[in-house]
Amino acid sequence: MTNPDSPGHTTKRWRLAALLSVAGVCLLVTACGGSTPASTTPAENFNGKTVDQLYEGAKKEGTLVLYAADSGKDLIPGFEKQYPGVKVQYFQQQGEQSASKAAAEARAGVYNVDVIDTEQNTSYSLSQTGLLAQYSPPAGADVDAKYKTPYFTGYRVQLKPIAYNTKLVAAADVPKGLTDLTDPKWANKICAEPSEVSVFADMVQELGQDQTEQYWKTLTSHGLRFVSGQTNLVQSVLSGDCAVAVSANLHTVAKNAAKGAPIGWVKTDPLYGNYGAACVAAKAPHPYAARLWANYVLSPVGQQVVVDAYRVPSNHSVAAKEPELADNKYNTVVAGDEVMKNFSKYNTLYYTTTGRPVTGG
Repeated sequence: MTNPDSPGHTTKRWRLAALLSVAGVCLLVTACGGSTPASTTPAENFNGKTVDQLYEGAKKEGTLVLYAADSGKDLIPGFEKQYPGVKVQYFQQQGEQSASKAAAEARAGVYNVDVIDTEQNTSYSLSQTGLLAQYSPPAGADVDAKYKTPYFTGYRVQLKPIAYNTKLVAAADVPKGLTDLTDPKWANKICAEPSEVSVFADMVQELGQDQTEQYWKTLTSHGLRFVSGQTNLVQSVLSGDCAVAVSANLHTVAKNAAKGAPIGWVKTDPLYGNYGAACVAAKAPHPYAARLWANYVLSPVGQQVVVDAYRVPSNHSVAAKEPELADNKYNTVVAGDEVMKNFSKYNTLYYTTTGRPVTGG
């Protein structure tokens, strides 16, 4: 089973910009000369339909085709239980793999996928190529606007705070914010994920390019080290190989802390992150089932699955696993539209600022 936090996963995620750029990938049927979509109701206004109406249509379709990583697979049992008569065909794909597969199929005039479950930046890239339908799930009413676009609504928030080894960092020395990490006392004690462009881009959005570049240049001059993959990054903190991680996936940190592992995290202001979304394919062969799924993952039942995995729910009507894991307790910053349109630029900046050859973007 592929782990979404596995080594190289984040690198591949950000590499998708080049793969799916509007100029470089021809996905629209009119541009590629593909066949008509499998859906028999491409012009239907699904935004006006209730969940009950979607279920009635989905039962007639009988199937949902889902491209997703483990985070999506976990939702299948509850969905099939709540909506009997609709079976999920699941293809385990990381976000960039799902997008590549869907793009290749579209170029061939084939439309198999109903929903692609993937990260914010990949979702945005897909929306720019014509692969996604515009859809606003009714179940997303309680979701903060910063997790919404006309094409998708984030259902799981990925907060990325500073993480530290509680045995190596005394309580009095715990950094209060990111700028504290520029103190020379942290030299050669800090690690980061090599392609964590999302946090870099969030910082540019919040602090400006000059201040963000200077920050990362300072960390680099103090011996910043890179550990590939979020799981490995957290493990490096746990083992003491790194005393501090600049930004680590909170759900991974929280799960380890709950088991008594020597790891803590810092509630900074702001707290940077991104989110994952269930994206409805523009030419989904099962359009009712696709939108039923998009609603389910944002519903209280679906969000509870998110919570049980120590992930952060985007629907604020559902309580997080622990009170401190609720994103609306913090000044949470995720990349907005302007950043998403230019994130290949921030990919380049992140690598060059930290003195490395540019990868992806």
